[in-house]
Amino acid sequence: MRILMRQRLLSILDHYDVCDEAGQKLFQVNGKFALTPELRIRNAAGEEIAHTKFEMFHLMPHYNFYENGEKIDRMVKKITLFRPRYELEEAGWTVQGNFLDHEYQVTDDEGREIANISKAYLKVRDTYAIDVPDARNVLRVLMVALIVDSVQHPSR
Repeated sequence: MRILMRQRLLSILDHYDVCDEAGQKLFQVNGKFALTPELRIRNAAGEEIAHTKFEMFHLMPHYNFYENGEKIDRMVKKITLFRPRYELEEAGWTVQGNFLDHEYQVTDDEGREIANISKAYLKVRDTYAIDVPDARNVLRVLMVALIVDSVQHPSR
């Protein structure tokens, strides 16, 4: 399954529309600035179904993932020599690649691909193409892409 994550024009905080390849809206994401920044995800009907929340007081960034109010995972940025890497503690996933070029992969603990995320260039607004072979992983992969985008490119 391929989804497209498009940043909304003229938004101060992180705001995205997420659609399938046919252009049908699947999710809407709104950033919320607070003491601990959050990203709120709503389904096409406008119901909040998930959110991410920054966890303070750590050397490296930690983000908790919630689905329907229940914590489902935590993503942690790892210290590496050359390239940043993130790990999802509950799922056992690793996120790595070339974050400056907006090209990265999500793999499980056995090295199988969970998702491939890449930026589509020559667009008016930031757009990411996210390929997720297993549709059951779409929401968690979307949360990964949102966090990586906000951590690696905080000036936007």
